[in-house]
Amino acid sequence: MKKQIVKEFVTVKKVLHLPPEPPPPPPPPATPKRRVLAVGSCTLDMITIVDLPLTPGQVQRTTEGSWRRGGPAANICTVWRRLGLECEFLGVLSRVRAFESLLNGFQSQGIDISHCPLTNHRPAHRSIIVQRNVDTRTMLEFVNANQELTYQQFVGAVDYQKYSWIHFECRNPVEMLRMVLAVIQFNERCPESKIILSVDLDNLRPATMLVASMMDYVFARKTMMRTYSFMNGREVVWAIRNEMRTARTQWEKSQPKKMPYLPPDPPEEYINGNCPGPLNNQPVVIYNNYMEGASCLMADDTYFKVGSQIPPQIVDVVAVNDTFSASVIYALHKVKMRLRDAIEYGTRASALKLTGNGFDVLRCMPKDLIGCYYA
Repeated sequence: MKKQIVKEFVTVKKVLHLPPEPPPPPPPPATPKRRVLAVGSCTLDMITIVDLPLTPGQVQRTTEGSWRRGGPAANICTVWRRLGLECEFLGVLSRVRAFESLLNGFQSQGIDISHCPLTNHRPAHRSIIVQRNVDTRTMLEFVNANQELTYQQFVGAVDYQKYSWIHFECRNPVEMLRMVLAVIQFNERCPESKIILSVDLDNLRPATMLVASMMDYVFARKTMMRTYSFMNGREVVWAIRNEMRTARTQWEKSQPKKMPYLPPDPPEEYINGNCPGPLNNQPVVIYNNYMEGASCLMADDTYFKVGSQIPPQIVDVVAVNDTFSASVIYALHKVKMRLRDAIEYGTRASALKLTGNGFDVLRCMPKDLIGCYYA
């Protein structure tokens, strides 16, 4: 069989200009910057400063007073903006004309309120009487169900991918429990985009303690020591820890169990007779009192205390607890301080807040702890 040889001829064409190179692929879209969110109330505060304590039937005139935007969650947003942190407020706002200046104040300070539900009802307001140079105040607050944020409003307004920290003002524990469970379910689905949770406490009710047990950070207000007759901050944080454990245990027992249900086997150290250690999912409990310092109880039941920062003169005691909570969150979230350094930064910020009216004095607050030592 003869082999057939096939010759292939390739023709080469002369090209004067080479074709242009393909354009480079577009860069990946930038990850949107996640911000912090404060959920709670916004009130109209009417502050009156008196020299002597009021008695029933007495008429006392004063020449010093002011009105401004208040509410724990709104105050925390104000402190965040004074420290340079991007934030958003979520709460029920009013369309009443007397409330327009407060809405304009949110926008002028750069606080996002685009997701806040609006209502035509009367806005929440507070009358605060402060005695000069004394760490006491009398507060009368008007609020009803129309000013409270509901679970449906929270779920419809919050996009979990946009937030890295959510701070709650504990007002309605029943609705707030549903909000917190929704955020926890998101953290379980997307652990890479975990949201840190924190809350402000002013009482030891079981419903409030149940909500607090699901948080990462718990801030106790100064009024708790006076209300429940605690001696110091150590008793406050330990009482909160014990109440949280009790409320969480009762709640877990009341939850329906999936069928078939088999109780989990006890760990080996329990079988050997050793004492069970602390739970790892417990929140960090922080209590601040500028007269005695800040107390902290960590998740492993380690207790430590930060020294007090007493200002030379007390001018304004309103919202000093909100200033401490916001400063600690700022130090942990943005500056990435250690917990002890963040608490000391918060105590210094709250002491500076006491020396001036409002929050404008925080503009000169150093943005790190090292700057506080040289300020």
